[in-house]
Amino acid sequence: MMLAFLIDQIQQRCCRLFEAALTAAKSKTRLWRKLRNRFDLCLIQSREVLYRSILHPPQIPLWLDTS
Repeated sequence: MMLAFLIDQIQQRCCRLFEAALTAAKSKTRLWRKLRNRFDLCLIQSREVLYRSILHPPQIPLWLDTS
């Protein structure tokens, strides 16, 4: 659990893409919800793809968007 926390903290401090996704989501709670939703909906190839999907959401029907 400490390793997961460490990796999370490194992402928050060093990854500009993470910072941009967090800014776009407007709160950590919304960011984590959006990240979980992406894992539920599709195969994620990398963290870069994951964060870019927050910055540039795919066009999906409104009834599927749970953010």
